[in-house]
Amino acid sequence: MNNILRGITGLIGVLFFGVGLQWILDPSTAAESLGMPLLQDVGLSTQIGDLGSFFITLGSMTLIGVYTKKQYWFLAPAMLLLVAAFYRSMSTVFYDATFATPQILVEVVVGLFFLFVRTKISGED
Repeated sequence: MNNILRGITGLIGVLFFGVGLQWILDPSTAAESLGMPLLQDVGLSTQIGDLGSFFITLGSMTLIGVYTKKQYWFLAPAMLLLVAAFYRSMSTVFYDATFATPQILVEVVVGLFFLFVRTKISGED
């Protein structure tokens, strides 16, 4: 069971890391995949910098957690995803943004999955 969880978690980490790389290698496709236009000028710098670092950090910390089997590596990715879901929800409440149900579901499910995984993955085999 532990190895299956590590495999699934590692795959999620690779996917997040890949999205982070895409922000520097092909930002127009990365933006399109998230349903947003590619901005220009300082907005483009912010978009690439913030979103690229978000996904690279998610992927890296997840993969480090899978590799080292240290539970604490899953806390920051879980927090990043759950806070993103909260902010998306608040954007609807306060600014009438479209409620991004699929994205919020992914963020909540994967964030909670990381909290679950951290209770199951340990440095012991």
